[in-house]
Amino acid sequence: MKKISIVIAFSALFVAACSSGNDNNSTESNSSTNSNSTENQTPSATTPESNANAEMVQVPAEINELLNKNTCLSCHDANDKVVGPPYKEIAKRNYTPKQIVELIYKPKPSNWPDYPSPMIGLPNVPKEEAMKIAEWIVSLNK
Repeated sequence: MKKISIVIAFSALFVAACSSGNDNNSTESNSSTNSNSTENQTPSATTPESNANAEMVQVPAEINELLNKNTCLSCHDANDKVVGPPYKEIAKRNYTPKQIVELIYKPKPSNWPDYPSPMIGLPNVPKEEAMKIAEWIVSLNK
């Protein structure tokens, strides 16, 4: 159990470091693309990547807090593969919220054979919080 906690803590730090690095890169790209542009404009608005970015999942603040609190962000991202599948990919599986909650507590690695690191069960996630997360994931497929 101690090893699992260390791995989760390390993963959380890694994700946090990577996330903050991405923010800096996008700001640098903005300023180098057009010095007269506003900081809110992203370079993707004028590049072929704009279609991909239009489909980017935005995580509501309340959900992001729950994902962070329950260490979900150590292995998952809304849009990109990390250790586990992105939330938008999970949504495409058409699980019900109840099924997702069950998988939070008792994951089935056989459901995701392309991911070599199986998810560990997270029995410490409060059921109410797991359900909010699950409902949000299901909403991504609508």
